[in-house]
Amino acid sequence: MENWRAKALKDFPALQDMIEEQSGVIALWIELYNLLETAYEQQPVNDKLIANIYDYAAWCINQPQDPDAGIEDPSSAAAVGLIESIPLNKHVSEDLYRWFSVEAFDGFENLFRYHLSEEEYRKFSEEFRRKRKEFGGDSRF
Repeated sequence: MENWRAKALKDFPALQDMIEEQSGVIALWIELYNLLETAYEQQPVNDKLIANIYDYAAWCINQPQDPDAGIEDPSSAAAVGLIESIPLNKHVSEDLYRWFSVEAFDGFENLFRYHLSEEEYRKFSEEFRRKRKEFGGDSRF
């Protein structure tokens, strides 16, 4: 079994069927991003699922990159399937300060910029930094 799948099954036991159905890690990230958006729509917001998704993303990002794997590499899949999509959802992007450190945010600048204009990125970055400074708590990422 692939490492990414074994880790996902361990981190998300309630999602076993969905995880086992995925043809690759990028397909899993598409599903996890959809679940992230849904977690923000729940009342109250599903912080446990959000935290698990960010923890799994951190694990994927920290896996050694395999250039031959393309987007099926866990690190690349998390970057494409999650990180670059964060600015596209207002609920997700407005809450990013609770999960990302400034260092992690800065490290993903190019991914965040993928869907944003220069002005949109400037606003996104300023808002994140303002909230992160006010928050001051620990980050998951």
